[in-house]
Amino acid sequence: MKNINQILKEEYSIQELMEFVTRLSQYHRIQGSDGIEEAGEYIKETLKERSGWNVELKKYSYSVQHGSFDPVVGWSVRGGELRLIKPREELLHTYKNSRTHIAAHSPGGVVEGEVVHVGNGAALENYEKIDVSGKIVLAYGYGNIVYKNALMKGATGVLIYRISGIEDSVPYMGLFLTPEEAKEAKIPAVTVSRNTANRLIQLIERGEKPIVRISVDANYRVEASIPVVTMKIGNMESEIHLTAHYCHPAGTVNDNVSGSAALMELALSFTRLIERKILEEPDKHAIRFIWIPEYAGSLAYMLNEKPKAVFNINLDMIGEKQELTGSTINFVKSPPKIYHPYEAITYYTFKKNLSLSEEIGSPRRALSYRFDLTPYQSGSDHDVYIQLWIPAIMILQWPDKYYHSDQDTVDKFDPQLAKIIATAAGESAYKISRREFEEEVKMYAKTYFHEYIANELQYTNMENINERYRYLINVIGEKTLQITEDEYIKTLMEKAGKQEYAEEGEKYIYKGPIGNLSERAIYRVIGWKKYIELRRITEKTPMISRIMGVMIPLYMRKPMSLNELQRTILMEFGIKVEREILEKTMEILIEAKILEKV
Repeated sequence: MKNINQILKEEYSIQELMEFVTRLSQYHRIQGSDGIEEAGEYIKETLKERSGWNVELKKYSYSVQHGSFDPVVGWSVRGGELRLIKPREELLHTYKNSRTHIAAHSPGGVVEGEVVHVGNGAALENYEKIDVSGKIVLAYGYGNIVYKNALMKGATGVLIYRISGIEDSVPYMGLFLTPEEAKEAKIPAVTVSRNTANRLIQLIERGEKPIVRISVDANYRVEASIPVVTMKIGNMESEIHLTAHYCHPAGTVNDNVSGSAALMELALSFTRLIERKILEEPDKHAIRFIWIPEYAGSLAYMLNEKPKAVFNINLDMIGEKQELTGSTINFVKSPPKIYHPYEAITYYTFKKNLSLSEEIGSPRRALSYRFDLTPYQSGSDHDVYIQLWIPAIMILQWPDKYYHSDQDTVDKFDPQLAKIIATAAGESAYKISRREFEEEVKMYAKTYFHEYIANELQYTNMENINERYRYLINVIGEKTLQITEDEYIKTLMEKAGKQEYAEEGEKYIYKGPIGNLSERAIYRVIGWKKYIELRRITEKTPMISRIMGVMIPLYMRKPMSLNELQRTILMEFGIKVEREILEKTMEILIEAKILEKV
């Protein structure tokens, strides 16, 4: 049998990978911008020219809603800067040096004024303590909320900073305005480093009343396209999807030029190997490579094209130099109810390929990189597949101290690690796609059954561990037995027994859009002030945000009582959520007409 990994590694070009990283990172790839459209064209043309294969560029409108992804205004930016005028003149930041400096979707304009510091700009009461009318607001917090609060209170400009991360980095933040919201956007917004913010705060505290000038050269566009590039290997209707999002500011690499460029080289490697007949085309599932603007592209593509995807491998922030970024390679699993045994061969393939170090006194090899098997967490395009009940895993390097900043640059990128991750993804997808590897897929499924359950139980409260253990045996066991026979797993399931629970209480059903639910969809119904109160609640109790945004849209598409939801969260995630938190969450969603009583 062919050594697929060795074949892919010999074909995969580091030089070509670095070319793609360098070129793709030059585009200012903000959602709704002309830069992201140019980047999509570059990916399509490069793949087409170098492979000769059928590469498609699908275009969807940013002006309409796709699932839970709100419409986004078309936007173009050419430059800008922030200059201190008084007590002395000094250039503080410029778009030429930091493409993250102009907040995404900021309107253009030049304003000069006194800087006032409000602290947390998402807290509406902070604007009651200080008059910001006719002044430039300096604040931290979620960009969209800070901007709207400042605009509503009569500010003439906004400076946003981040209270975490590297002090001298300029953060990437966006307003992400809808076309309707953009009509009301009148004041420019830029981001500043924490160092700059602290200097301005010190001037304010000394009573020097700093004056700054914000210059933003940008404009809104009537129409913007969501460019999705796809390439398919094999002719079967059922597909394995390999995805990577390519949006975010120019100059940034790890998020997520890294995954997109690595996937480009992997796709080209496959086409060359198939053309030379070193590898055969898939004969069980086709393999589709997809490059997308995050969430917008995956939702638009999946909801419009409706492909028969059976498994997704999502590459987001890969190939980081771990010693610089402080990151770990996370293998993020599907939730138990959405688990598929294809996850097993994918996990062991990654683990094998990341194990390059010889052990003392053993023929085995040890992991050469920090690597972790992680329960499901949201935050990238695998969420779209999960919300559609399609099994999906994500490979993500996290945490990253340079995340969403102008210091996420190519010097933090490790092409050799990116190659290892990409070829492991390719080997996994290829083995799933070919019938000749079915026995290997089954073997790993039986082994992973135990590892999946053990990993989940690490994150379970001891009070509920036995009950959840039986639940996982049944759910993961049933999925495993769908592709392979195993008497031991059958015996474990019989001993665990079926767990029966009374369905008590009134039932509710989710009526919102497909996809992770955005809080912005809520404030349009409940109003801005109530939404700010909601943000305060979710900041104090972050679990509410996760329940609203991920769990309810996922599990309550069929009628479910509060008791059933509480137990589902406990069994699926090992988290015991207090009843009052669930009641508050459901109350908010009912008011927003996103949850309805059956």
